Amino acid sequence: MAIITTTARSLDDWDDRDEESLAFRPVWHRSAPRTIARAERFGEGSAGWAAWAAHLAQRGEPRPLVALLPSARPSLAWGMTSRLQIAVAPLPTRLPSTRELIDRLDRIERNLAFNAAPEVDDLAAAWLAEAAHRRCCHFGLECLAWCRALPALAARLRPLWWWRLFETLLVTAEDAEAGRESDALARQWLTCELPLSLAYLFPEITPARQLARRATGGLLADPRAGIAEDGMPAARLIGAVRPLWATFLRARTIADQLKKSCWSEEVDARYRAFVRQALRLSRRDGTMVLSSAPAVENDADLLQLALADASEADRALARAVVPTLRGRKRDDVSLPAAVHNEQAGVAILRSRWSRNSERLTVAHSGTDVRTELACGRDVLWSGRWTLDVRADGEPLVPPADARWEEVCWISDEDVDYLELELTVAEGVRVERQMLLSRSDRFLYLADAILGTHRVAIEYHGALPLVDEVAFDASTETQEGYLVGDKPRALVFPLALAEWRAQSRGGALAANDDGLELRLTHGAARRIYAPLFIDLDPARLFRPASWRQLTVAESREVVAADVAVGYRVTAGDEQWLVYRSLGPRGNRTLLGQNLVSEFLIGRFNRNGEVEPLVEIE
Repeated sequence: MAIITTTARSLDDWDDRDEESLAFRPVWHRSAPRTIARAERFGEGSAGWAAWAAHLAQRGEPRPLVALLPSARPSLAWGMTSRLQIAVAPLPTRLPSTRELIDRLDRIERNLAFNAAPEVDDLAAAWLAEAAHRRCCHFGLECLAWCRALPALAARLRPLWWWRLFETLLVTAEDAEAGRESDALARQWLTCELPLSLAYLFPEITPARQLARRATGGLLADPRAGIAEDGMPAARLIGAVRPLWATFLRARTIADQLKKSCWSEEVDARYRAFVRQALRLSRRDGTMVLSSAPAVENDADLLQLALADASEADRALARAVVPTLRGRKRDDVSLPAAVHNEQAGVAILRSRWSRNSERLTVAHSGTDVRTELACGRDVLWSGRWTLDVRADGEPLVPPADARWEEVCWISDEDVDYLELELTVAEGVRVERQMLLSRSDRFLYLADAILGTHRVAIEYHGALPLVDEVAFDASTETQEGYLVGDKPRALVFPLALAEWRAQSRGGALAANDDGLELRLTHGAARRIYAPLFIDLDPARLFRPASWRQLTVAESREVVAADVAVGYRVTAGDEQWLVYRSLGPRGNRTLLGQNLVSEFLIGRFNRNGEVEPLVEIE
């Protein structure tokens, strides 16, 4: 329902000359003051408009949203700083960027700056001129900024522009098409936060008041929409976790002030679970994993408000993962350090809750796998783990409907292990392995390219190093250090010969794509591309080496496209790695008899191998 007027023309046909002849007739709720409800006109100089503007300026309830959502900076910018900095440039109509618009309207909402009426009128006219067709990614956020400023704008805008803004926002909030927005953030702004904001700020107007019931819980109301039952956001939403958290919190705060709203107990339980997962997905500097955004100061207000009524377990989790939060230095976090949700396509491999703990975050969606490795204060890499496989020189392109599927997840006292599988061509699949050893402090990454025909295979896989991290390659051997604030990891390319003088069939090097492993094989059905990454600072500068082992079956040496084995030494510790690439068989290496598909184990002092993970 929209505001009823005496004109049949569309809003686009209005201009300044129409103002005197228009008689605005909002549908007033019984809670509206009588002087307003009985008024006939609400245009320039009318008694109705004067009463309405005075009422908005003097009423004690509802409180301004800046009072409900205390923040030193605009709460609409929570989690959005980096996104808003690249918003569309100012348009010929003199419309500012989204960030500039939010800042300007926030100052008006706070009564921090008085803008001359013509200036505000020009801004409103420019925005309305674009609103009908300017469905940019931040349109919903701009609508929220105007909505929150409207009560204060009644004293600064001409009635014509005030009512046009109000009706535009009302129609937008009622628009059923908004629920079909492809962008999750836009959908949440338009179908949840905007209707609730209008219902809260303008309970005197019946159509706005009714929006409280029509608003939806959005992503939190339907686990199929992107937020799983345990609160984990789908992999495709990882980059929007912080702004989603912000809109959820703002909507929840507003809904709490309304007698009836879409914010049910079920939605609130899903929100609390989401907060828990969002904390897990936070870096120690307060930013979110898999994002390039710098630390945002005003997000501290978001975190403090979100945790105000959180459980003690969640507050302990927050203090454990975000050092900038005040509290006890050490907390016992009752939740497991590692977490995994197959439906969402997200896993966090984490050794322990220590802030210096190694942690690998994995998000897979479609044919993309994004990972981030953090050690102490440093993020070593963050972004897409690329995969480029060529057979006889031709790139293998996954089918349009191909997607990474999880085939194995293990989390115990020794390791977290995740394995994914992707079909890259007919008869060719890739199995991607990720293992973080909490007991031995190393990370193991590998791609197994498994085909059926003997071809020339080229493999390229790259991990996107962050700008502050360099790969310091050894001059004589193939390994190298990942160096951030200080040396953090030592990387062994197990499929390559240890000495550069023996180098053939590939290389490990840093380039524009990150840390890239390249392997080639002239004729093979399968190829294995493993990286052993030592994360223990006590071992980093101790003697280290690796050897490719001979694998035998029925006393015959098997080819490298059937099974491979490696021995890794770092300081006084040694590990055995075995991977079957072809049909499994009863095989031996280093005196070990194996029938499994995959094994990583440590050598005990008596020479026996103690499995860390064994996949049969």
